[in-house]
Amino acid sequence: MSHPEELLRTAEEVLAILAQHHLDAVVIGAVALAAHHYVRQTEDIDLGVNADVPTLRAVVGSLQAAGFEVELREPDAADPLGGVIDVSGPFGLV
Repeated sequence: MSHPEELLRTAEEVLAILAQHHLDAVVIGAVALAAHHYVRQTEDIDLGVNADVPTLRAVVGSLQAAGFEVELREPDAADPLGGVIDVSGPFGLV
């Protein structure tokens, strides 16, 4: 990670916004693997939530209001994730 402190701070801010929408999040991806002693290089922090598309849209609005660059990729029939929100900036990608 090129800016780990800023990336972690941003992830905490994203978690606070998710909490405003009554959403809990879990860490997934390479950061979660590191907690289990399987370390691999990563440049982002992946968070997983269980939310419907209207809630994801509301979260995007809150993230944008907080000044984040945000992209919502809504799910289609072939999307096993059910949608993805990318939060990006000089800190990297959450």
